[in-house]
Amino acid sequence: MTNKVKKLYVWYGSLLAAVIVVYVLVQYAGVIRLDLTAEKRYSLSPVTKELLTEVKEPMIFTLYLDGELPSGFRKLQREVRQVLQEFRAYNRNILFKIEDPAAVGDKKAVRDFQEQLEFKGLSPVQVEVNEGNQVQFLQLFPGIIATYGEKESAIQLLSTHINTTPENQINIAIQNLEYNLTNAIRKLVRKFSPTIAFLEGHDELLPGRVADISRALSEHYTVSRFNIRQFEKDSATGEVSILRQMQRLDNYKCLVIAKPQKPFTDLDLFLIDQFIMNGGKVVWLIDAVAADMDSLSRASEFMAYPILDELRLGNLFFRYGFRINTNLVQDRKAAWVSDMRSVRRWIYFPLIDPLLFHPITKDLNSIKLEFASTIDTVIAPGVKKTPLLKTSDATRTVATPHIVRLAHLYNYPGTEPYPKRFLTVGLLLEGTFTSYFKNQIVPKESGRQIPFREESVPTQQVVIADGDVIKNQLNIVNPNIQKGAPLPLGFDQFTGTQYGNRDLMLNIFDYLLDDKGLIALRNREFKLRLLKMSRVYEEMWLWRIINVALPVVLVVIAGVVYTQIRKKMYV
Repeated sequence: MTNKVKKLYVWYGSLLAAVIVVYVLVQYAGVIRLDLTAEKRYSLSPVTKELLTEVKEPMIFTLYLDGELPSGFRKLQREVRQVLQEFRAYNRNILFKIEDPAAVGDKKAVRDFQEQLEFKGLSPVQVEVNEGNQVQFLQLFPGIIATYGEKESAIQLLSTHINTTPENQINIAIQNLEYNLTNAIRKLVRKFSPTIAFLEGHDELLPGRVADISRALSEHYTVSRFNIRQFEKDSATGEVSILRQMQRLDNYKCLVIAKPQKPFTDLDLFLIDQFIMNGGKVVWLIDAVAADMDSLSRASEFMAYPILDELRLGNLFFRYGFRINTNLVQDRKAAWVSDMRSVRRWIYFPLIDPLLFHPITKDLNSIKLEFASTIDTVIAPGVKKTPLLKTSDATRTVATPHIVRLAHLYNYPGTEPYPKRFLTVGLLLEGTFTSYFKNQIVPKESGRQIPFREESVPTQQVVIADGDVIKNQLNIVNPNIQKGAPLPLGFDQFTGTQYGNRDLMLNIFDYLLDDKGLIALRNREFKLRLLKMSRVYEEMWLWRIINVALPVVLVVIAGVVYTQIRKKMYV
């Protein structure tokens, strides 16, 4: 072997060794991460990186999606693995594994294990698989259980969406991967949770009717109930104090006022107003009209009548920048109800498809409202208003009092037109609010005026003109569940339909109470790049030949070139 050849081998060997060393160092240190995708889908956000630094001990993500999977779920599995690998590159305490729930043993063991997963919060998905001339149904659990010390968090990756193709559902799950995983990390590492109070004192929804959302919120927040009419007495004097009640209320970050049915006193309004002025967040879920489906179980019709004036909330709302109208929405795109014989659309139950590109509503399933009213905005300096929920493009409203007849169920959609489009039924308000009690007489205590704010610090409110949007049903149909047990929010036991109410409410609270900007991750959007099937069939044989023949041709050419080079080197 000549010196020239020896030098060439040494040079090639040194170059190869250097490449290997650099690759090992980069992989070990996780210093350089290249993301060449157009949407930067593998680039982690600053808030994710910040939360990853708070993981101080091993956090294990167990993905229950393995085995013989349809192509869409294999893609989801691959994307989950990729994101978790990115997490691990920034923090070596992030660990993950992938398991197949159907491979834990015999049928009884599999059934018991799947029941454990459901108990922990993962919902199964039925998937239809075509194998030759046979159709099989697989039960998959596209979800993750994250473990950190003694804490656990269930991450449901795939949600059901009405009128959405399976491919789009997979794409939605992939788009929300970083948010869902990072949100679980936030829950597991958080030491102090923001507090949420469900207001009492005006015949609001009972605890059982908000049990599911309360349970879901308690995983991230401290949830309790606050009766605004009950004052603590001074232990020494036995007297009650308005100022002390204000301080108690200010301990909460967010107040939920869910379907009140009794009037608010001036003192109630003052306490709520000052809670907002001090930076508190409020979620208003208001029925402006008294109407209930239970009335149709006793008669073929009932009278729906306005109650907003009785509640004494109209002027308060007007000062904050909005007005709830005392009408009823009738929507051609309506949710279904069952009369025990058939399932029909009920025009008084608008089915809301979130159209706004906003972190609260993006990628949500259709939301079911019941006897909803419309919302108008009014001038309020310093307040930004963002419509969150709007009706379809075939809507009409009816003034109240109004007779709701069961005949509407069987005459859908009716002969009357639906001339209105995209009416607002849910609204987000952000900014600085003016106190309702500005330039008015305020309560006094011990002969002195109670200190109060005339302008709020920057804060937020959400209003939905339907008090039932947060109400879960109680079981009366499923014999395998205790009668009267709370069902998942948004699930209609009579039609078997799951709506997006639960995710909507969770997103609202995450948006209002998110101090890190995590909810903004839901705005990420990846393009769904599907093959054009007509072109696939037209060019199928061409690409098969290229894939089979081209590698062989390239190997032959490389062999010929290599042989010629060696001949020249040794000549």
